[in-house]
Amino acid sequence: MVVREESFPPPAPETPAELAAEAATAADQRRRERERRNYSGLYFQWDHSKLKSIRGCRRSARDEGAGVTLTVSADGQQVGRKGLNRCASVWGCPVCEAVIRGQRATDADKAITEHVRRGGMVLFVTFTVRHWSNHDLEDLIRVQVREVWKGLLSGRKWARSNAGNLRNRLGVVGTIRVIEVTVGQRNGWHPHLHVAVFLGGHQDPKPKRGSGEKWDPTVRAYFRPADVDLDAFEAEWEAAWIDGVTAANPDFRPSKRDGVDFKRVYTVKDAAAIGKYISKVQGTDASSDWSVGAELARGDVKKPRGGNMKAMDILFRLAALRGGQVAEELPGWGSIDQLLAMWAEYELTTKGAQNMTWSEGLKRAYDVGTDDDQDAADRQAVDAEDAGAGDDRMVHLSARTQLEIGRKRVLVEVGEAARDAVKADKDPVVAVRALLALVGIDSMGVWELSADEDEAKWKAAAENASRNTESDDARTKRRERELTDLTKARADRKRLVWKTDAH
Repeated sequence: MVVREESFPPPAPETPAELAAEAATAADQRRRERERRNYSGLYFQWDHSKLKSIRGCRRSARDEGAGVTLTVSADGQQVGRKGLNRCASVWGCPVCEAVIRGQRATDADKAITEHVRRGGMVLFVTFTVRHWSNHDLEDLIRVQVREVWKGLLSGRKWARSNAGNLRNRLGVVGTIRVIEVTVGQRNGWHPHLHVAVFLGGHQDPKPKRGSGEKWDPTVRAYFRPADVDLDAFEAEWEAAWIDGVTAANPDFRPSKRDGVDFKRVYTVKDAAAIGKYISKVQGTDASSDWSVGAELARGDVKKPRGGNMKAMDILFRLAALRGGQVAEELPGWGSIDQLLAMWAEYELTTKGAQNMTWSEGLKRAYDVGTDDDQDAADRQAVDAEDAGAGDDRMVHLSARTQLEIGRKRVLVEVGEAARDAVKADKDPVVAVRALLALVGIDSMGVWELSADEDEAKWKAAAENASRNTESDDARTKRRERELTDLTKARADRKRLVWKTDAH
């Protein structure tokens, strides 16, 4: 008689340690899935982006002699790649975007939470305009940011500096403004502004221009603005927004119901909950802690409502379709040709635009940076991602090896091999070499480095670095080419996606 063995599922975790281990495993799996998704988008960009910086992002080493250093934290959780070319684009690069938005959300959360905790309040405002399928993305962004938003900051009724006026009664400390872009199958591009207005704080007055004095933006006292003043402020901004948009382009005139949305944030709990109320969270490990800072900065993990796609969803759908996946099984909408036209217009339109801006002194007031250009802060965030620590395990990859890794599209797999080896207390060099052998890459350019050897390598690279500058003629030709590409992308989008006479 044969006794058949029955298999049973493993018992459900019961102890706190088991529950924590299960949660950590699930979080790691989500992180790996997001990383693979982001790199699949970047690989597509290598072949199709209209922008040179993105086509070369993370593809090869910056310095031929130094190559790349793969760093793995002592606990095997974090992987860095020092020495890769990087674009630091928050608009068009899915990998750099995730790093930059993560840092931005951290900074915004710190400032918002501290302001509210100390007794101030935050007014969270969303501005939108009416849009149709034949409108160009550039026109929609220009009207909102350049022609109307700046006017709101200097509004006559509330921005005067005389004591007792609305601005002083509100205690306006500053603002954080973010542009978010989604796209709808029926009504087209939908760029809109999210703004956090810091209220309820008293600061020293700014020195007169030309005085040579440096302004200290420290908030000296906090208070809760009166509801009657908040009501007046909201009415003023709503009217100014609708009137400003209408004057700039009557086609974009928003309705009173949808043009401006205000949410008042008084407590730390409110700050943590407001973003979750506004939109669902997609792909973040901390969905239960979704916050105003994340709502402002983490457009990469938010799920738009009403069937819209985030701009980056266009890229992910494109990469998946080009990879052979079935359109009906993928989120979003659009054929390859339609998506290519939309992505090209988006990428070229947003190039060089400021996605996030902080008003003067606000970062300094809450010790989250300086008043320097946001692009510089974004570059620092990308560089800091791979700075590494003294106890990291370090693996040298020669420039030639890195080039082959890029050609084979195995950046993620190499990082995971090193990470998993360190987690298992094994040699990451052996793991990386084994992975490279599987995909047909010579691993002679792979070896382990000490911290001192790594420091010496990058010191020599810095001394030998040469600055490659683009000539005026090359810059002019590049800009002409980008303008031609943008004009074609708009025409293709209107021909393939939405007809210009749809409304």
